[in-house]
Amino acid sequence: MKPPAPALPLKALQAFEATMRLGGMGRAAERLGVTHGAVSRQIGLLQQTLGHPLFEGPRNARRPTAEAERLWKEIAPAFAALEQAVAGRGRAGRRVRVSCLSTLAARWLIPRLPDFAAAAPGVVVELTESYAALDRTLGGADLAIRMLVPETACPEGVEATPFMDNTIGMVTAPGGAPDIRLVSRSHPSAWVSWTRLTGRSAPAGGPIEFDHQQTMIEAAAAGLGAAVAQRPLVEADLAAGRLSAPHGFVSDGAVFAAFHRRGEAGPSVRRLLAWLENQGRNT
Repeated sequence: MKPPAPALPLKALQAFEATMRLGGMGRAAERLGVTHGAVSRQIGLLQQTLGHPLFEGPRNARRPTAEAERLWKEIAPAFAALEQAVAGRGRAGRRVRVSCLSTLAARWLIPRLPDFAAAAPGVVVELTESYAALDRTLGGADLAIRMLVPETACPEGVEATPFMDNTIGMVTAPGGAPDIRLVSRSHPSAWVSWTRLTGRSAPAGGPIEFDHQQTMIEAAAAGLGAAVAQRPLVEADLAAGRLSAPHGFVSDGAVFAAFHRRGEAGPSVRRLLAWLENQGRNT
């Protein structure tokens, strides 16, 4: 009689796949709703089953081996297919984790989220703010909203959905004299880009520097000087009369894009992507 085939270690494979996809056991544990120790034990069991290590390096900086990378590439499509098969049939499939540039989140995305909630009842958007560079883990997010510069390639295993052009312009308080340059350290070359694209001169005074665009924009609205800002970040202030853009806005060629892992966009993620594209067209 033929001996039975060994049981497939599904829980261990699930823990391993989540660790590889999300970039760490801690993130995998959070996504799977278990402890870090539980994920570690499952991966230990998988290593015993396979007969070789899957991670190497110091305890606080473990990295996958070449064999782990090969195994993950083979099993990832199967787990993605399973997730898509059940997406939308339960609460987990209707939760979308979004990582977003902080000023864009505060000034553009969050004010619009009630519209998305009305359009997609039951889909919960969990928002975190980040400027971190992207890799295939997306920092544990389902979608990561970042700038996409022309001729820049996506990280391996990641694809981008552009949803809004990036246009920039000089903004000041209404009636203000733009004699002082305001600059954010997060976008230090904004004035250089604007003068190159428009052929206009920047104010001679300053600069006064701010850590983030959020505070720089508020300083411009308060009359402290002129700033070069991205239109999506100031459109509410322009509409309310807090800011003016005397020379309008010009495209710098970049776009805002939502990045997601290739082949893993379930129904809720696709719905959010379509909504972002619609919002971007109307901005």
